[in-house]
Amino acid sequence: MQTDTAIRKWTATKNQEIHRCGDGLYIRGFLSGRKLFQLRISLNHKRRWINIGEYPDKSLSNAREISLAVKRLLKSGELQTDKLQAALLRVRSANELEAELSKGVDSNAGRLGIPTFEQAFRDWYSLQLQANTWRHKASARFPLTAYELHADKHIGNIRMDKITRPMIREFMQPLFLSNSETARKLLGYMYKVFEVAYDNGFIDGNPCPRKDSFTVPKRKIQHSSSLHYSRLQELWEWLDEASFSQVVKIAMRIAVVTTHRASVVAKMRWDHIDCDTGKWTVPEAPISLSEGFMKSGREFSVQIPKGLLEPLSALPKRCEFVFSVDGKKPINAETLRRNYQKFDNITTHGFRNTFKTWCLNNNIDGFLADRYCDHALKGLDANYRRNDLYAQRAALADRYYDYCQGFEWFIRRK
Repeated sequence: MQTDTAIRKWTATKNQEIHRCGDGLYIRGFLSGRKLFQLRISLNHKRRWINIGEYPDKSLSNAREISLAVKRLLKSGELQTDKLQAALLRVRSANELEAELSKGVDSNAGRLGIPTFEQAFRDWYSLQLQANTWRHKASARFPLTAYELHADKHIGNIRMDKITRPMIREFMQPLFLSNSETARKLLGYMYKVFEVAYDNGFIDGNPCPRKDSFTVPKRKIQHSSSLHYSRLQELWEWLDEASFSQVVKIAMRIAVVTTHRASVVAKMRWDHIDCDTGKWTVPEAPISLSEGFMKSGREFSVQIPKGLLEPLSALPKRCEFVFSVDGKKPINAETLRRNYQKFDNITTHGFRNTFKTWCLNNNIDGFLADRYCDHALKGLDANYRRNDLYAQRAALADRYYDYCQGFEWFIRRK
């Protein structure tokens, strides 16, 4: 682009779209509407970008004059690039640049406004929340949690322009070895934060290593141990004879029938249940909490089967939690998990597989089964099949509970 008019009329159609302005000067455009003049130089046999300034704060003629002055100074070896970049953040013309440099420029002076990584990350995270980047609150919590657990202590208090690739690799490689999925996501978030810093002229390049440059162990996929649905009646009879308290027995049966996670069942509250109708509504999860709420973070209602509603309603209401032994706090979710282990090598999460297999073998619609478990919908289902199907799910809950007790009425009706 050779004229101010052309630059003024130009709108980038993709992020970081770039055009030549001549003599190593380029104009880089962003989807936000921002336009940045940059000079491409070769220094110590390496190509790098020097940020000249933003348009229209600097005109094309200003940018060209400054570019010529920059190339002359660098060629003469009079100035280091960090001092030069600091000065460029504050001047509008070649004359101002030379005057600024003649005073002697502190390399930190022009960069006093550069944030630490923690400040930059939290600013980026706040913008994502405002833009509703994540559909569910559980997903929205993850980036901040991952940063605070794995990155904050390493680079949180370091200024953005002082963070190097080796710094990042030093703490990210162990994370890739121990939890590659979290590491992959965290590195993606960090890359985006550094890109914003680059766009703002705070750094000269993105120091994040590529994801495929890390060593990742090959792990064998382990599925949750589940119970075959044909043994559900055996489990029910075993619970009848078990020495657990009535509170724990009811909680264990509800976890099986509703397929809810142990933490959700353990923290069931009286004000979430309509004891007249049997409707149990797990409310939307706040950003700061995850335990006791649906994994999706959404509000979700299920039907307590009639056979479980009566003993559930009869439990003493000594505190806000339905399942409490001491009348002060809820039972521990781990208690439910350990108790199932006493019956067989199974997990509470495995009861979802038990239920889905039972549905498959009894010709129950797959979409209905997914809605019953509050599974994330994919493809066309996510776009078009948004019906809650509560009435059908309520009927299915009663039918599944009957099967667990051995009352196979649906077989006898065939």
